[in-house]
Amino acid sequence: MTETFDMERYLGVFLEEVEEHIERLEENLVQLEKNPDEESLVQAIFRSFHTIKGSSSSMGFQKMMELAHLMENLLDGVRKKTIAVTPELVDTLLRGVDLLKFMRNGIALEGKEPEVETGEIVGMLQHFLGRREKASEEVEKKPEAIPKEEKEYVVKVFLTLDCSMKGVRAYLVINRLQESGIDVVSTNPSLTDLESERFGQSFEVFVRTELTPEEIKRVVESVAEVEKAEITAQGKEVLLEAAREEKKEEEQTRAITSERRKITGGLKKTVRVDVERLDALMNLVGELVIDRARLEDIIRKLQESKEVAYLRTLLADTTTHIGRVTNELQMEIMKARMLPLAEVFNRFPRMVRDLARNFGKEIDFVVEGEDTELDRSLIEEITDPLIHLLRNAVDHGIEPPEERIALGKPPRGRILLKAYQEENSVVILVQDDGRGIDVEKIRKKALALGLVTQEELARMSDREAIEFIFYSGFSTNENVTDVSGRGVGMDIVRRNIERVNGQVHVESEKGKGTTFFLRLPLTLAIIRALLVRVNGAIYSIPLADVVEIEKIEKKNTYWVNKTLTSLFRGRTLPLLRLRDLLEGKKAEYEEGMEIPDVLYTVVVNTARVLAGLVVDAIVGEQEIVIKSLGSYIGDVRGLGGATILGDGRVSLIVDVASLLWKMVQVGG
Repeated sequence: MTETFDMERYLGVFLEEVEEHIERLEENLVQLEKNPDEESLVQAIFRSFHTIKGSSSSMGFQKMMELAHLMENLLDGVRKKTIAVTPELVDTLLRGVDLLKFMRNGIALEGKEPEVETGEIVGMLQHFLGRREKASEEVEKKPEAIPKEEKEYVVKVFLTLDCSMKGVRAYLVINRLQESGIDVVSTNPSLTDLESERFGQSFEVFVRTELTPEEIKRVVESVAEVEKAEITAQGKEVLLEAAREEKKEEEQTRAITSERRKITGGLKKTVRVDVERLDALMNLVGELVIDRARLEDIIRKLQESKEVAYLRTLLADTTTHIGRVTNELQMEIMKARMLPLAEVFNRFPRMVRDLARNFGKEIDFVVEGEDTELDRSLIEEITDPLIHLLRNAVDHGIEPPEERIALGKPPRGRILLKAYQEENSVVILVQDDGRGIDVEKIRKKALALGLVTQEELARMSDREAIEFIFYSGFSTNENVTDVSGRGVGMDIVRRNIERVNGQVHVESEKGKGTTFFLRLPLTLAIIRALLVRVNGAIYSIPLADVVEIEKIEKKNTYWVNKTLTSLFRGRTLPLLRLRDLLEGKKAEYEEGMEIPDVLYTVVVNTARVLAGLVVDAIVGEQEIVIKSLGSYIGDVRGLGGATILGDGRVSLIVDVASLLWKMVQVGG
């Protein structure tokens, strides 16, 4: 045959398929360790290795194919009950999966297999197999003593209905036939059509060989996603004519089947969309939201006039329609951007399992709510914080088995990772039933570091004292480990979550366990905000940071440590001038200053601080589109972006977390 396959066009599909199977393998192998007799898990793992083996072989990645083949054989032993599932076996398989992942990533970067030493892992796998693969293969390849007569056959290959890369599978079949010493004369349809996937679920290969039909059948059916092979011995001309007739029948059948699927909805109504295209659509939605706000502003001005009643009505109807369309478009685009948290959560069972074995701990890791959806940009941002919280739970939270038994606890600890939607937010909790946080230790460390005075500490509740763990460099752990205990991490967790307008809260009871709550907005692109006037300009404060709006009279304020405060729900509320905070000045009112009779106050609670931001006036609430300032003036602490108001003016968005963090850092 003179035609050849262009494998470059299949590289992207190959990489995507292997990545999906590697993710599935990590998850399934961890589950197999807990449920070694679960046959469906064994079958799923076997199929993943089998598919990776077939795909890598068809793409010419020999080392990857050999490694996957070895692990497939090992799983075959597990299927046949000749190899037992042990933690050591799972360790070895996971190491093999790590190597497959390394190879896959190297191929993605360089377009070829990376130089990697596989001898150690191959030896470990062969140890479990109890035999040398190479010796077995040599026995199988012994030549026949008596030469056989060559015959001509038509090999009809049927692919599975869910076959994702028909062109690659066709190439693999042809390649396997040729590797087995079979002369491939031609194909039907042509090799070009096979490569372009212009065929149904079957195709034909005309071959000449000494092998028997049963031997040819075994070769073809060893290829992944081949359902079956039918072998017919006939003359070439007869075969080609029959093939042409069968092709016509197949095309007719395919057309009928296609029509039936359209009627019955048999095809899944999904499509792969480039993320950049989704971002562009979201920007367009943002422009529509801005236009809607401008129209609303025009209507407000028209309503103040007693004339042009007709135009006012027409504009009102038009705005209502645009508003409805915009809302629907906004929701559809937001849904298109949403991904299930399983995209992140599925990575963690393997991590927790490995950490537990390293620390000699027994842990049941439970995941709930992985189907909860979140904007893809937020999913990218929360991965590192979750990794740190889970590592912290394994290292500091869960006690070793002997310690748990002495405390009257079951030897196996429990870590729960759970997600659920609550109104317009997603809540993720990381909970363990371990030691809990020693609040007294926290108090002593905070005092020693000068973060608080003895008097202030005495007034603090345990809940407030626990918040010190989020200060930079704060750690009560005396032992430094590879996982945690260096006095870093929790401050970064909170900072990363607050950077995406989220909040972190912790609850703990000594000896019982600890729960971290992460509250996140569904999306970052469009949010509800409170508009306030400060020094003649309009600023936007995300409603997620706002606790309440207060109109505080001067007579209801009092001085604490020479700072003006008020009482809010039984707690002391420091009153801060937002104008001075934004300018980097000292924002507290001090004795001797002129105090307004009425202070328009936005109560916020973030960055470990409950504070009242005093503004000139409250303008109202509005849905705003967040525009980044990064490309214009860089990252400015205290500002989280900008938006365009209905009248065309620009409003800066207040980043409350970084604003108050700055105040805390300077000892305000």
